[in-house]
Amino acid sequence: MKGVTWGVHHRPRPSRSYEMEVQPFAKKRKEMEVQPDAVRDWSELPLDVLALVFAKLGAVEVLMGAGLVCHSWLEAAKVPSLWRYVDMEHHEVLRGKKKKTRDVLCAMAKAAVDRSSGELEVFAGSEFVTDDLLKYIAERSSSLKSLSLDYCNVSNEAFTELIIKLPLLEELLISLCPFVDGDAYEIASRACAQLKRLMLRQGSYGGEREGPLGIEFMHELRYLTLVGSDITTEELVAIIDGCPHLERLCVRNCCNIVVDGALRAKCSRIKTLILPTLQCRRIHFHPDDGIFTDKFDDWRSA
Repeated sequence: MKGVTWGVHHRPRPSRSYEMEVQPFAKKRKEMEVQPDAVRDWSELPLDVLALVFAKLGAVEVLMGAGLVCHSWLEAAKVPSLWRYVDMEHHEVLRGKKKKTRDVLCAMAKAAVDRSSGELEVFAGSEFVTDDLLKYIAERSSSLKSLSLDYCNVSNEAFTELIIKLPLLEELLISLCPFVDGDAYEIASRACAQLKRLMLRQGSYGGEREGPLGIEFMHELRYLTLVGSDITTEELVAIIDGCPHLERLCVRNCCNIVVDGALRAKCSRIKTLILPTLQCRRIHFHPDDGIFTDKFDDWRSA
C-alpha cells in the first residue's frame, strides 16, 4: 500500500504535557542511582574538615565515640584547635551521679586539656570537677578566657590556685560551689585584670561569709550577675563605685539589699538593671546531696 512501510511501527509522539509530567520523575530517579565509586569514604576527609564536624558534637561525644571510629578520625580528634572550647557541664551521663562516672569524666576532662596543647580558652564543668582537676588545668591552660563551675565541691584553695594562673580570664561563672568564698574573688580581681563578666549564684549554706567579696576591685567589669548572694546595700554601692564600666547589673534574690531612691540614683548610669523585688527569697542549698530550692535555672540569662 502506498505510503506504508511494512515492519516499522510508528508510535505516536508523546504530547508536550506528558513530557513535562514525566521528566521530573525521571530526573529524580537518575539522581537516586548512586554509582558504587561515588560513595563517600568519610575516613578520607581532610583533618580540618573532620575537626569542624567534631566541633559540632562536644567534648564528651568525641572522647567517648567519634574519635574512636578509625585512625583518621582519632587523628582529627587530636587537633588542638578542636579543644579550645570544652563544655562538659550538665551532660546526661552525670544524671547517675555515681563516683565511677565522675572519675571517668574527670579523666576525660584531663584528656581534653592535654589535646588542647595549651590552647584551651573555655572550660565548663559541673559536679564531677575536683581539686585535682583544677590544679591540672592551672598547670596547662594559662590561656583560659572563660571558666564555669556548677555544683562543684572544690576547695577555696584549689580555686584560688587556678585563678592566679589565669591572667587572660575575661568571664567567670560560679554556681552553688559552697566552698568557693572568702577572699577568692578579691584574689581574682588582682590576678585577672581583664575580667569583664562575673556571674555568681550563691546559697544559704548554714554559715556566714568571712569578709567582703572584693568584687569592687574588678575595675574592668562590664556585666555582673549575683543571685542569692548575702551582699549588703553598702557592698553593692562600693561595687558600683569601683566598677565604672559596668553596663549590666543583676542582683536577684539578694535579700540584704534595700532598694530605695538613693540606690536607684546610684545605678542610673547602668544600662540594664535588675534589682531585688519585694518577694525576695533565699536559696537554700545542701552541698551533701546537691538539693537546692531555687527554681531559676535560667539565671545566666538574667
